[in-house]
Amino acid sequence: MRKYSAFAIAREALRGHKGWEPQWPSPQPKKEYEVVIVGAGGHGLATAYYLAKEHGITDVAVVEKGWLGGGNTGRNTTIIRSNYLYDESAAIYDHAVKLWEGLSQELNYNVMYSARGVMMLAHNVHDVQVLKRHVHANRLNGVDNEWLTPEEA
Repeated sequence: MRKYSAFAIAREALRGHKGWEPQWPSPQPKKEYEVVIVGAGGHGLATAYYLAKEHGITDVAVVEKGWLGGGNTGRNTTIIRSNYLYDESAAIYDHAVKLWEGLSQELNYNVMYSARGVMMLAHNVHDVQVLKRHVHANRLNGVDNEWLTPEEA
């Protein structure tokens, strides 16, 4: 397996990117698959990956109308978080964040994951009530949260 590093990328850039090997084959589609996944965004690709890794299911087709990760995954905020209101949701999302933390190393491919904080703004009394509820629920689930006043922000 080829290692990707800043040096390798710079070397290939200077060589006109002629030394890269294809990352996956382009086979003719088969008539049937054990699993067909529609959408090659974050959820679709993760489903295919974990079906193979955790369950040994490799007879999988992932179909996409555009390019890999070119939909919601590549366009929007791409926030990965574990701060949700319900105990069950918080546990699932917390587990997902832990999976993201080691994914680049596991795949030998920079998925560009970077842990950062997020600040949500309250613009009216209703927002204040909703966001305070979020802060309290998150704290109960062990998610690092704090309420800041306008002066503290």
